Amino acid sequence: MNPVDESTPSASWSTPLAAGIALIGAGIALAAAAAASYTEPPAMVFIGVAAVGLIVTGAIALVRRPRLSLFPGPRIVVRTLTGRVALTTGDVVRIGTLETRRLAGRSRQLVIDLPDDRLLVFGRWDLGVEPSVVVEALTDAGFPVD
Repeated sequence: MNPVDESTPSASWSTPLAAGIALIGAGIALAAAAAASYTEPPAMVFIGVAAVGLIVTGAIALVRRPRLSLFPGPRIVVRTLTGRVALTTGDVVRIGTLETRRLAGRSRQLVIDLPDDRLLVFGRWDLGVEPSVVVEALTDAGFPVD
């Protein structure tokens, strides 16, 4: 893995900004509802836990922006809570999509397979677009796609 420089990415994908802000706003509204339900301690606890969950999820979505960036070279940079990881074509075994079937339909994830048996998995929430769009961009950049 290579150090990350701050050049301009040719493409980047992340959770929509409005979604992160909406989660934090909903969490604040739930926190106010929890405070208003002080006469019912169990309700206050449950609503408070939901408020904290929404605020933390929204904050994580905003901190990890952009989640995945494509730089010339080709090189991709993955943003995590602990920092950034840069990957070149030599650091990636393969990139593909994983389609799973659920009760109401199908969902796709972008899967990046690394040589040390690690998988990086991104859903539509992480990327802000359909994972197949990102796979196309990574294919055009020269990454090994399955």
